[in-house]
Amino acid sequence: MDLPGHTLIDILSRLPLDSILVSRCVCTTWHCLISDPLFTYFYLSRSQQPLELFLRPNSLSHVTTTLHWVDTHSILNTSPPFHPNHHHQTQLNTKLYLPLAHSDTEGSGSSSSIMDHDFFIVNSCNGILLLSKPMLNNPHIVCNPITGEFITVPKSVDDNSLWGSVVPGFGHCRKSNKYKVVRLVFRLENIFQRMTEVYTLGTASWRNIGPAPFDLDLSLFATYLNGVIHWLRVSDNEKGSIFIVGFDFEEERFNEFPLPPHFGEKHKEKENLHHLNMGVLGDCLSVCDCTFVDHLDIWMMKEYGDPTSWTKEYVISTHFGGPHRPIMLLENGDLLMIHGKRELYAYDPIERHFRFLVIHGVQSVFEAITHVPSFIPLKDAVGGDHPNVQNVKASCSDRGFLGGPETLYLVEQGEPRNESQLPFFWGDGGEE
Repeated sequence: MDLPGHTLIDILSRLPLDSILVSRCVCTTWHCLISDPLFTYFYLSRSQQPLELFLRPNSLSHVTTTLHWVDTHSILNTSPPFHPNHHHQTQLNTKLYLPLAHSDTEGSGSSSSIMDHDFFIVNSCNGILLLSKPMLNNPHIVCNPITGEFITVPKSVDDNSLWGSVVPGFGHCRKSNKYKVVRLVFRLENIFQRMTEVYTLGTASWRNIGPAPFDLDLSLFATYLNGVIHWLRVSDNEKGSIFIVGFDFEEERFNEFPLPPHFGEKHKEKENLHHLNMGVLGDCLSVCDCTFVDHLDIWMMKEYGDPTSWTKEYVISTHFGGPHRPIMLLENGDLLMIHGKRELYAYDPIERHFRFLVIHGVQSVFEAITHVPSFIPLKDAVGGDHPNVQNVKASCSDRGFLGGPETLYLVEQGEPRNESQLPFFWGDGGEE
């Protein structure tokens, strides 16, 4: 007996991500149902935590196009080992793939440079990623890794006059339902003034909307929230004060957001910028301050746009050095973080203990990407005229690193440790 389409959508949308990806390949009918915007709406509305986590090996000596899905719900709802010599090992079997420069986007041309085959992930918005080329950080690809589709961002007629690094971002306009790419660029004719250029997906060319009001030469942590792309930047004054700059995609204008008011003078020094990071936690803009030796602070802006709503939500005694970055709040209330780009840990703020998940399988540091999945075909999601929507080539479907595929594992060793049981050292966390 055949079930009505809306009933099948209701059933399939209750499955976890890996099962949905398999179900999409069962038959044409199921593929069409899962591609329906109603399916994505049902899937996201049923989840308390719609964010999914992907890991990507990311070292200068390797290039990978593989995103490894981490089933955080299953892994962290499994009881931890209760003996120091015991461990749990989970293989990350579900993989998605990004385009490979040259072979996917520029025909059959080849290059001897590893960097020529790589893309940076700039930011995620509504299930779509913006990818940039490494050399100048120039936006190049808009990609939906769930559907395996991508669009090449057109070049500007005067791209040859670009000078220095580009500051890119990607976002969505709710009123017009348009997606836009922004880039802040220097050009050879004026290397002292950044210009703001906008490309609306579905159109043919870039638009110059005027000078950028800030010098964003040192800007980090592109973070998308509420129709705005945010960057953490250092001011030009002698103190080198750090603050947040936002670009509103609907209004096409810049805003300035102050950091929490109790940031000490130490945090205003330019050299400490790399010991901070910015992201989104629980739909709030957040800043993680790792400039202390024995702990880290995590601040959250509880009311977006209101600088008085900054709240120090977490003070975590770490005692282990290197960069820490919050990833997401889990359904059980734990905070998931990545440390030193080599291991994940879940922090229980009530019991104040840690569960460490070390990443094995590839000799690399790792990039953690949080992404809200969308099963809608890219041409339907972005609208406009897009004859150039392409699919990631089947021949690249398990290539992993250039030279072979990779398999990742998460290994949890021993029982959870509280703050007093953590080792004490201060270093760079083994970053490459």
